[in-house]
Amino acid sequence: MEEIFIYREKLTDWLERMLLKGIRKLDADDLRMLAQLEAGAKEYEMGFLAELIAGVIEAGNQYLRDARAGVEQLTERYLYMVQYVNMIGKLGYAKPSAQP
Repeated sequence: MEEIFIYREKLTDWLERMLLKGIRKLDADDLRMLAQLEAGAKEYEMGFLAELIAGVIEAGNQYLRDARAGVEQLTERYLYMVQYVNMIGKLGYAKPSAQP
């Protein structure tokens, strides 16, 4: 369970960094990190999350090719992923309690 918490923290850090940086400043490094997070979702058998991440990667690649065509879809997929990750936190993937 602690591994999933650590994974969720990494994912949350990426989401927050993009929020502060601005989704319009997405670059290839951001997508590489997101691909690693997608691999983690698959490793933890979080298939739907992996699909959401893959969607953001797809929209991000499209955005990097043509910013005008892809920013709306990128933003929509990013926000959907944010909502899902927040829900995961509320459903019990929060920080594990300390063991006595």
